Amino acid sequence: HMERLASGGQLFRTAIAQSSTTTPSHASLMTSLYLHDHNVYSNFEAVGQDPQTIAQILQAQGYKTFAMVNMRHMNPEVSNLGEGYDTFIRSGNMRRAEESIDEFVKWVDENQGGKFFAWLHLVDVHTPYRPPPPYDRLYYDGDERDPENDSLAKIWDLLPFHMSDHPYFRTWLAGIRDLDWVTAQYKGAITYVDDQIGRLMDALEGRGILDKTAMIVTSDHGECLGEHDMYFVHTGLYDPTVRVPLITYFPDSGRGGVEVHEVVELVDLMPTALEYLGVESPRAIRGRSLWPLIHGQIEPERIAISEHAGRNMVALRSARYKYIRHLRTKRLQPSYPFRKGVEELYDLSVDPGEEHNIAQESPEIVAMFRRELKERRQQRLDMDIGQAELNQDTIQVLRALGYVR
Repeated sequence: HMERLASGGQLFRTAIAQSSTTTPSHASLMTSLYLHDHNVYSNFEAVGQDPQTIAQILQAQGYKTFAMVNMRHMNPEVSNLGEGYDTFIRSGNMRRAEESIDEFVKWVDENQGGKFFAWLHLVDVHTPYRPPPPYDRLYYDGDERDPENDSLAKIWDLLPFHMSDHPYFRTWLAGIRDLDWVTAQYKGAITYVDDQIGRLMDALEGRGILDKTAMIVTSDHGECLGEHDMYFVHTGLYDPTVRVPLITYFPDSGRGGVEVHEVVELVDLMPTALEYLGVESPRAIRGRSLWPLIHGQIEPERIAISEHAGRNMVALRSARYKYIRHLRTKRLQPSYPFRKGVEELYDLSVDPGEEHNIAQESPEIVAMFRRELKERRQQRLDMDIGQAELNQDTIQVLRALGYVR
């Protein structure tokens, strides 16, 4: 179904998220600002009053606005991302994509006519991966509790302690022995979400509005399933955690079935959508409209920036290279400790897995990225953050998801 959407829209092969953590990445997506602008560096922080979100902009233009989130830290009192929505359905816990799609379609039916903007936050591919039947067995036909299998136990010590020792996490994997089963649940969850996106497209088509409705499908971050000995987490800034899917569907644009291979960022989505809608973008944003790329024009190369939660590290991503600089010394991830001052450089043209650090033998390229990073820091807007209201239940859920305060 996502391929179906892309066949009539635009597929971006190298889309980079501004963070590998939910709230900071969503803050950048919704405001077209970098982390060092809005200063939201964790799921325990809220966006301040200065950034203007796309929902606020479109609400002021007369759009009816709808949002449904499925993680507690996305609720307005925690993230402050609820501004600009006429209807905001909060998260009590993680609801399945099917329920979210049903609620949105119901809202569409109740608000027929006029323009609308909606944010649907689907969380089924986040830990813990729990796709419903039959998706839970689509990619696995073995015995996940086979006492002869100890593949999960072999990697258990590679998991962050605050995650592996949490009762929620342990309950999810209680009795499971096969690592392949966990990966199969992730794959099943992706197929489940794909089917639900298909249901949404069919519902809009059945109501005669699919060809009038622009759609963007993306993710706030990725997931490690063994890369760099990291499992079920999105720690670090390697491509598995910051290179994200991105499909746009803009009816009547005349650019269906387009593939874009240049580096783009999540901050680019707001100005792209606003240009399509004929709405002016705010001046103080970081994103650029993707319409020149969609139309096949040659644009100056973009170097994307991603920042790690807690200001632990920063990465710059060009078409060919990935540069990572460690800003703090921490051991959040057993297999990947952060050490202040460490620099990593990968030539993605020959090393897409980011396995061979060539920083020592490529001083000129490292120097170029250092200059770029220094310039970015000098240009930061450095806005005040908001006040997140956190209760103990929300904090415990965040810990179970692998986040620490």
